[in-house]
Amino acid sequence: MVVGACVAVAGTFAAYYSARVITWAVMTDELQTTKLALSIAETGSPVPRIHGAYYAALSQLYPLLIAPFYGLFTAPAAATAAHVLNPFLLASAAWPAYLLAHSITESRAAGAVAALLTAFMPWLVMSTTLLTENAAYPALVWAVFLCQRAIAVPSTRRDVAALGGLLLAFLGRTQFFVLAIVLPLAVLGHELTFRSGSSSGWRERARAAFPSHRVLFVVYALGILAGAALAAAGSLGAVVGNYALPFKGDLLPAGIWHSAALHLDYIVIGGGILPFLLAVSWAVSTAVRPERKSAHAFAWLLLLFVPLLTFEVTSFDLRFTPNRFIQDRYLFYLTPFLAVAAGASLVRREHRRLRVLVLVVAGVVFAWLAGLSSYRDQPVIFWASPAAAFHPAIVTAAGWLHLAADWFVRLLVLVVAALGVVLVAAPQRARPGAVLAAAIALAGFGSFEAGYVFERFAEPALTEVRPHLDRLDWIDADVPSGSSVELVPSPLESATYWWEAEYWNKDVDRTLRIDQDPTFTPFPADDGTVDFDTGRLLGARGNFLVVARGESRFHLVEASVRRADVRRLRLVRPTKTYRLEWATHGVSADGWTTPDQNARLRFYGNGRPVKRALIVVLSAPHEAPEPIGFTLASSLGIRRGGVDPGGARPPVELPVCVPAAGYTDVLMTTSGSAHVPDGRVLALHFDRLDAPAVGTC
Repeated sequence: MVVGACVAVAGTFAAYYSARVITWAVMTDELQTTKLALSIAETGSPVPRIHGAYYAALSQLYPLLIAPFYGLFTAPAAATAAHVLNPFLLASAAWPAYLLAHSITESRAAGAVAALLTAFMPWLVMSTTLLTENAAYPALVWAVFLCQRAIAVPSTRRDVAALGGLLLAFLGRTQFFVLAIVLPLAVLGHELTFRSGSSSGWRERARAAFPSHRVLFVVYALGILAGAALAAAGSLGAVVGNYALPFKGDLLPAGIWHSAALHLDYIVIGGGILPFLLAVSWAVSTAVRPERKSAHAFAWLLLLFVPLLTFEVTSFDLRFTPNRFIQDRYLFYLTPFLAVAAGASLVRREHRRLRVLVLVVAGVVFAWLAGLSSYRDQPVIFWASPAAAFHPAIVTAAGWLHLAADWFVRLLVLVVAALGVVLVAAPQRARPGAVLAAAIALAGFGSFEAGYVFERFAEPALTEVRPHLDRLDWIDADVPSGSSVELVPSPLESATYWWEAEYWNKDVDRTLRIDQDPTFTPFPADDGTVDFDTGRLLGARGNFLVVARGESRFHLVEASVRRADVRRLRLVRPTKTYRLEWATHGVSADGWTTPDQNARLRFYGNGRPVKRALIVVLSAPHEAPEPIGFTLASSLGIRRGGVDPGGARPPVELPVCVPAAGYTDVLMTTSGSAHVPDGRVLALHFDRLDAPAVGTC
């Protein structure tokens, strides 16, 4: 009943915000999630595929869970359904947390504490994103619960369940491979240090671990052999898919100790400080002076998993996150395990003196660590670091007491540590009330943090924006069902337009890369090129193409006119051979000409002679030292002029006679140049390039 209430209340609270999300928070992560979910829905296969090709994103649990939405609904409706599901997924971690706490204490009160602190936490804000964290959070708790059971009471069935838990966690997020390292170490630590009345030495105890977990160690041995074979073949990275890169290079970069302390600060402070202090005191005392096998097994898992995951995440952020930004979303998975240990600490009474001593030491040490963080003037990226997004509130509270934020936090840690001592040392008759009060206060604090970040950052960014489209799925609405729509990205338009065209439209299933120009996503793309001699777009496969409205590399012959164009993009129904009306040579993908190369505009015959009116709008770089001149020449005339620095010339019109077969060229020469900040030397830019038919030649 307690678990159900936690899931229902926490999920409903967060769903109030997540259900109203109308845009994305992080690209291309959320686009990847939706493409993987759509692939599962369409193919029925969990093998990750994007644009019809294998894509090594192995965290398939969340895409699998939301795939039914993308199979049944439009893309916008599916996104809304997933946003409604997310908070309940996150809060559902309360169930395995409750079971884990009850397993190590046989106390419903401890389970209730674990469930409350697991469900009500600031990272509920992650529900506003379509990211794997939403499913990975409960998956990891289930995995650790299964591992704890296998260590505490070994059996073949429990070993198999633990291995299944490892797979579940890995499919939740690839980063959880670290749990596969923790499990055998925890088994050995437990067997070596749990004194069950036997006087056998350490070697005998270590050897005894193997027959107790025969299935587990056989699978690990086979895994090591398979890994060695893959390493010999140079394919070991395939085990972790796209995450192979983080495991290369310097895994312990400079500054890792300091940054690890900051990462831990964010999680501990976001979790209310007290759960961490109680968890440390309980885990250390339980590992040193074990009383129950189940508790001792979890203590070893906790003492190994917390530092390993912390350093794994820290190493990644230092090497791959811009400006070494601390992303606490990668580490908030510690929250349930600190909650479980905190619940055990509050209800168990053994070794109270040792636990009080450890708690005091942990409080003093963490008070020092907490002062290492800078809580003021931090960039706020609420989806990357929900706990850090609460730091402005900490700064405000410190200001009320006329204290610097770091000293305010240090003082707060010491006060909370003193409270923890009181709770641990409380007499038995006062303990139930104290446990209940502490759990409710911590859950309330977590809810307040989440509400603060929802209201101040997530809601304005994700629910109050004005979409630039009247209909988000404008492509799906205009093409026949089952059509294949291919994007032809152009740097003329920002990446946002191309992301959203694919994010909101299920029929966009391909991308065409023209001559190695950018596609703005890491996903597989078809290689294409403009055949300047024959007037064909080669490499395209879509029934429809989406191109930039100001596309300056080519213009397709349209088999039919579509009315679904948006402000910046056009939906085109090409001919079967992808014929072109015109193409350019000597013009960059983003529409610039260079002073060392003439620009050539080639118009192709399509069965009958046509007279076209070439209309161009030219602009010059701000950096040009003087006006840049130009000459446009066709068989029917010449136009000359100049463009001022930073200015745009009014439309220039030139008649062009296009033969029925073959082609005719318009040559543009320029005089003058400018060095621009990206290092290029440029001449003029095509702001507009149109050539409507106006008659016959």
